[in-house]
Amino acid sequence: MIDDNRHTKKVSTKKRRKKIIERLVFDVVVFVLLLSTGTVLLIKAFNFENEKIIKYNEKSNLDYKVYLKENEFYDEPYLGKDMLYVASLIDKIGIDFDYNFASEVKENINFTYSIVGKLEISNQTGTKSYFEKTYTLLANKPISMVDSANQSIKEHIDIDYPYYNTLANSFKNQFGVDSDSKLTVFMLISKKNTEESDFILDSSSTMNVVVPLSERSVDIRLDYKEINETSHIIKKQRMKIKDYVPMALSAVFILLALVMMIKAMRNLRLLRKKKTAYDKYVEKILKEYDRLIAESSTLLSFDDKEIIQIGKFTELLDIHDNLQLPIMHYVVH
Repeated sequence: MIDDNRHTKKVSTKKRRKKIIERLVFDVVVFVLLLSTGTVLLIKAFNFENEKIIKYNEKSNLDYKVYLKENEFYDEPYLGKDMLYVASLIDKIGIDFDYNFASEVKENINFTYSIVGKLEISNQTGTKSYFEKTYTLLANKPISMVDSANQSIKEHIDIDYPYYNTLANSFKNQFGVDSDSKLTVFMLISKKNTEESDFILDSSSTMNVVVPLSERSVDIRLDYKEINETSHIIKKQRMKIKDYVPMALSAVFILLALVMMIKAMRNLRLLRKKKTAYDKYVEKILKEYDRLIAESSTLLSFDDKEIIQIGKFTELLDIHDNLQLPIMHYVVH
């Protein structure tokens, strides 16, 4: 009767273990499917763009007019670009700055530009300077390119030529030095990406007009430098949400996957054999008296031995102390 009960209990334990294994396998499979689906949906919800190089072009056009004082020689109020001008007839110089930025793609970029004049009085070779002074003709002026591939900047400035020319002549006459004087008018343009922009851009460009001063001869010619460059900027690696529906579904699937993972861990714990009070007691003894106990891989033969029953493990310790023999430990499965 006892054997039948043991057999029945053993069969019942096997069936229960089999069911737990089946539930564990099911939970793992469902977990993998849910997690995979959630991951795919999450990837679909985002738009990924790799880092790439974007080309852009900068071009400028400098134009100027030399306005004349009233005189009996010229009927026109001004003379155009790239001509010869008589210094004593010049009233003012009107400079038109025209700058254009063109990119391969639409972007958001902040531009800041200013116009400054630099008066320089140096020796005749131009290697050493007697006097330098900078004048702000136009303070920092912002302009933004918003979701566009092109941006133009147009600005006009009038230069009071007699004022700067008189200043240079006064310096030369007062100190009696042989000097070379000029006024350089710069337009400085800085470019920087906005915070929400994908560009990495932080650079500046310059164009200028050189106006000779303190010239006694009549062959005054204006020199100028324009911008005509091709360069590149780096477009940053970007990841942004393009669709919130798959993102929401992804969160649901991933949450369900976590639930299935918790169930699988619970079933895995059920498969582990629970330690009895006896097992815990033996482990404790083995740990405390490890130096006295020798674990054996084979069962010792007791055919020629007399077996004596003892009540406590501590009595074995007394026997060990008297006989000076190790305590043999063998687990019978």
